[in-house]
Amino acid sequence: MNKNNNKNTSELILDTAQAIVQQFGFNGFSYSHIAEKVGIRNASIHYYFPNKEDLGEALISRYLRSFLVYVDQVDADTSNNVEKLRKFILLYNGPVQEYCTCLSVTLSADLATLSGKVQAGLSKFFTANLAWLERVMEEGKREGQLKFEGTAEVEAHHFLASLQGAQLLSRSFHDTSKFEQITSSLMSALVK
Repeated sequence: MNKNNNKNTSELILDTAQAIVQQFGFNGFSYSHIAEKVGIRNASIHYYFPNKEDLGEALISRYLRSFLVYVDQVDADTSNNVEKLRKFILLYNGPVQEYCTCLSVTLSADLATLSGKVQAGLSKFFTANLAWLERVMEEGKREGQLKFEGTAEVEAHHFLASLQGAQLLSRSFHDTSKFEQITSSLMSALVK
């Protein structure tokens, strides 16, 4: 295989694995499920990701990189902190449209069975989310765009937890309007 095929196959495996994990959880699949969907042999997956821990590490690392690119673009697109939060909500709304949860929420449900490295990657992902949200909350409050009691740190935790809970409720009820109701209420409380 040439280098481009390796990258394409690796990314296809990761794309497929992510979709499966978001639907069934990290413990709800095997390499044969991925192989069947991608149209390759199990051995080919093991070539790129020798074991499931390696696959989990690659998934969460890629998810973090994608998140950082996304919020960097949001920061570049607008200085309005209300708009930044709306775009953040859109990021979490994506999986809801397919009655899934984001990779981080799904992995959190499987936390006790994940390797230490995958757990550490998940922690880095949430830390990055919270750091960005806290900065946006603090700037928004200081600039008079956002109103909330308490610290930006606490509000960032509240905001992220609400989005994650909204994903779970939407999936449980198979009703995207649950997510929309919760996020609309979140924003209304901040922008009074």
